[in-house]
Amino acid sequence: MKISKNTMDILKNYSEINQSIVIKEGNEIKTISALKNILSKTVVKEHFPKDFAIYDLPTFIGFHSLMTEPDFSFNDDCVIMSDKNGKGKYFYAEPSLVVTPPDKDINMPESDIQFELKNEVLEDIMKKANVLKLADIGLKSCPKSKGLYLYATNKKSSSSNDYSVKVGETDGDKFDIIFKKDNLKIIPGDYHVTITNGISHFKNQEHDLDYWISLEADSQYKGD
Repeated sequence: MKISKNTMDILKNYSEINQSIVIKEGNEIKTISALKNILSKTVVKEHFPKDFAIYDLPTFIGFHSLMTEPDFSFNDDCVIMSDKNGKGKYFYAEPSLVVTPPDKDINMPESDIQFELKNEVLEDIMKKANVLKLADIGLKSCPKSKGLYLYATNKKSSSSNDYSVKVGETDGDKFDIIFKKDNLKIIPGDYHVTITNGISHFKNQEHDLDYWISLEADSQYKGD
C-alpha cells in the first residue's frame, strides 16, 4: 500500500507531540504527549491492515523521506518499504513501551468560550512570539470593548513584551486563558476552537483532525 503525503505530514506533526506511536488497524490515528496534556485524533484515507507500534517515529519518517514513493508491506514483526532502488525493513516496537491515548474520546461539555482561529492569525502570533522570545499564548476578553484577543506574552514577567490580535467578540464577561506556546503543536489550517475549564478543543475545518490541549493552571475563566 501507499501512504499519502497528507498522512505522512500528520505523522510528522504527531512525532512532535510524542516520538512514539501505536497505530491501530483501520483508518484512525491517535497520539498523546508523554505528559498527557496534548491529545490528537485524525481519520486518514489509508486503511492500516494491523496494529503496530513505532518507538522512534522521527527515524521512521526520515527513512521514508529517503525513498521514492515507496510501497508499504505490513508483516507480523516489521514494515517493509520498497521503491525502484531497493527495500528496507523497519521493525515494530513493543506497544507497552509507548504512551498511548485512552480508547474513549474526550466529550467536551458545552462551552460559551469559542472562536474561529484562522491559519494566518496563528502563524502571525507564533512568528511574533518566536522573535520576541515569548513563551505563552493567551486568549483574553476585553469587557469594555467586548473584543476577544489572542496574544503572546511571558506570563511570569510583568514587564513582558507582547503582541495581540483581535479574533472575535464576547458577551462582555472577563476571562484570560493561557497556553504554553510549545503545546500548540497543530498542523497549519483554520480551526474552530472551544474552551472549557482546563482544556481546549481545536477542530480543523478542512480535515477530520482534532486536538485537545490542556490549559495552564493559572488560566482565569468566566466567573473566576
